[in-house]
Amino acid sequence: MRASVTVAFALGALTLSTALALGTYFSARHLLVEQRERTATRQAYTDAALVRDGLQTAGAQVSDVLESISPPAGAVIYVRRDGEWYSSALDTAGPSTTDEVQPIVADGSVAVAWTEETDPNAVVVGIPLSAVDAEYYEVSVAEELDRTLWTLGLALAVGAALTTAAGALLGRAASRRVLAPLGEVTTAAVRVSAGDMSTRLSDTDDPDLAALVGAFNNMVDALHERIQQDSRFAADVSHELRTPVTTLTTSLSLLQQTEGLSPRAERAVALMGDELERFRRALEDLLELGRLDADAPSDQMRVVSAQQLVEQALRVGRRSADLVVPADVGTEEPLVRVDRSQLLRVLTNLFRNADLHGGGLTEVRVQGRGDFVDIFVEDRGSGVSPEDRKRIFERFARAGGQKSGTGSGLGLSIVQQTIRNHHGDVWCTDGRHGGAVFVVRLPRAHREALS
Repeated sequence: MRASVTVAFALGALTLSTALALGTYFSARHLLVEQRERTATRQAYTDAALVRDGLQTAGAQVSDVLESISPPAGAVIYVRRDGEWYSSALDTAGPSTTDEVQPIVADGSVAVAWTEETDPNAVVVGIPLSAVDAEYYEVSVAEELDRTLWTLGLALAVGAALTTAAGALLGRAASRRVLAPLGEVTTAAVRVSAGDMSTRLSDTDDPDLAALVGAFNNMVDALHERIQQDSRFAADVSHELRTPVTTLTTSLSLLQQTEGLSPRAERAVALMGDELERFRRALEDLLELGRLDADAPSDQMRVVSAQQLVEQALRVGRRSADLVVPADVGTEEPLVRVDRSQLLRVLTNLFRNADLHGGGLTEVRVQGRGDFVDIFVEDRGSGVSPEDRKRIFERFARAGGQKSGTGSGLGLSIVQQTIRNHHGDVWCTDGRHGGAVFVVRLPRAHREALS
């Protein structure tokens, strides 16, 4: 749109400047041509009078009279008498330059015309000399007029070009100013889509924009309220279901301890136990998501070593510390400012995801990258297809795995929301050994903030 506005201003400026330049050029040309014709006519009358007076002298010859007259620079005099032509200069185009005015002069009238047989064009003035039975012609090359018109045309063309450029600059400035509110709306919309529900457009005195600002802010308020309602609803439902789930778990535990059950009943009890455990884990995940969606500020934020955090998560999951790839010797220890318990949950969820869907965890790497710290969690599975790499972070989404039906479908959603609340990012890509690798990126903390 900005380019369209700029081009429109430039074309408008070009059209206007061209019209003004052409009008100015042709008006000035008309005036200059008329002025040149009047000057040439006055000079021709003066020179013609001298020729007439000279020819009235007894025994005077036309050639002698022409030699006695000094025409203006660039002018040539032709005299026709008794069918003979005489010229004040020999290196000229000849009497043919007077062809247009000859018939008029022959009828006894003064004539003025332009000829293209010279370079540049010349004005031709013809005057009948009845007193000496001759015709007088003066051809004046308009060299000065040609230079003046060329200079004027060049100046007008340059002016038109500069006007067009100024129009383009004005259009760009105008488009930037006109589209500035649209840029603010776009930026705000991007921030809202990224989850920043505190984004609002600033109030404006422009009545044309006030309605847009109000509508956008009301939309964000309504959206934020709806998200909070959904989060509260999920949290309330999960909380209300906790008591019956606990009761069912206790009852099922007693049933599992009962002796004398038939094999069929034992299988049914075992199946109920598995499903009840899955249901309990889903409730816990829903409660956690509700807390994360509320994005309540944590009072447990601490600066910790990312390497030590990974090692602690492995110990919590009773996994071997050999899975951690040692950091490069001599590099600064990567530090992050996080809620330790939340990040431990993130890492254990990723480790569990590798076991359930990736054939097992193969390695965990920590690497500092400028202002960020990346944690790589790699498995030995067949990887995740590119079309599923974003979908697997959606709630209750599954991309398949070796242990079907064992997860709640919320683990990666919790991972993503937790990392976003820590102003980081998480994504899935191809691993170095053919499996999938989940990358957790967190802002890097400074060592002086370590506590």
